[in-house]
Amino acid sequence: MERLRDFSFYHLQPYAEQAAEKPAVNLAVAGAEHSQVLETVAVAASDGLVHALLFGDEERIRPQLDVIGMEDEFYEVRHCRAGRAAFEAACAAGRGEAQMLMKGMVSSADFLRAMISEQAQLRTGRVLSHLGLFDIPAYNRLLGMTDGGINIDPDFETRVEIVRNAAEAGNVIWGRPPRIALVAALEKVQTNMPVTVDWAAITKMADRGQLGEMVLDGPLGLDNALEPEALRSKGIDSPVQGRADIIVVPDIEAGNLVGKTLTYLADAPMAGLVLGARVPVIMNSRADSARARIASLIMARLISDSPGGVHL
Repeated sequence: MERLRDFSFYHLQPYAEQAAEKPAVNLAVAGAEHSQVLETVAVAASDGLVHALLFGDEERIRPQLDVIGMEDEFYEVRHCRAGRAAFEAACAAGRGEAQMLMKGMVSSADFLRAMISEQAQLRTGRVLSHLGLFDIPAYNRLLGMTDGGINIDPDFETRVEIVRNAAEAGNVIWGRPPRIALVAALEKVQTNMPVTVDWAAITKMADRGQLGEMVLDGPLGLDNALEPEALRSKGIDSPVQGRADIIVVPDIEAGNLVGKTLTYLADAPMAGLVLGARVPVIMNSRADSARARIASLIMARLISDSPGGVHL
C-alpha cells in the first residue's frame, strides 16, 4: 500500500508535511465502494491524517479493503445498501461525529442535494461554493480558483458570497489576506459584458472593508492576474500585482474549462473543497487521480481545525 510520502507534489508539499503532523480526525466517506476512493483513504488513514467512516455497501467494501491491506484500526464500515442512503448517512455524520466529509463514487448533484438537506444540517446560512487548489509544476506558487464546481451562473449576491468564502479559506491556507483576482475576458468595465460591472462593484466593496481581509481587484484579464509583466505592459496599477493566489471566474463553464486545462495539460492535481458548510467537504470528480484526492485530503485536514470559526 502506498504512503503519503510516495506522492510527489510541488507547491503543495509543505502543506502535506504540516497535515502529517496533525492528529487524525474522523472522515465520513459517502459512497466508499470504489477501489480508488478506498486506496486514497487508506493512504491518509495509515499516515494518521484521518480515521475513516466508510458509508456504502459493506459486501462490496470489505473485499476491497482486504486487497488493499488497510488495517482495522483505521476505519469503520457503516453499511448502507442504497447509494442515496449512503451519502445521506455520511452527510448526517458531519453534524458532529465527523470533522471532514468526502464525496466518493456518487454524482456531484446527488451528493450536493444530500448536503443541503434539512436532515444533514450542514448548512450555515452561507452560499456553498467550490474552491480548487492547483499544484502546477510549471508555475511558481499554489493557485486557487473559484467557483468551477457548484454555482452555474451566479448572480451578484452569489458572486459576493463566493468571494467571501474564498477570502476566509485563503486566510487559513496562506496565513495572510489572500490576493484575489476577479477575472474576465478583459480588464475594462463594459456594460455589454455584465460580469465586468459586477467585478468593479465587488472591488469597491472590498476597498471599503465590506468583505473581510483580502487584497482584491477586478475586472482583470487572466494574464493581468497571474503575470506582473502583463500588468506593466498595459499600464495597469493593481494591488494584486499579477500575483493572484485565487482567481474568481465568471461562471461554472469558465471554471470547468480552466480547471480541466490545468489538470490535463499542465499535470496539475487539484485539491477540491466545498466552502460554506459546517465541516470541510472534499469534492473531486469521479475521474480525478489519486494525487488529486490525496491533495484534497491534505488541504481539508489543514482547514478542519482552523481557528476563528472559518466556515468551509
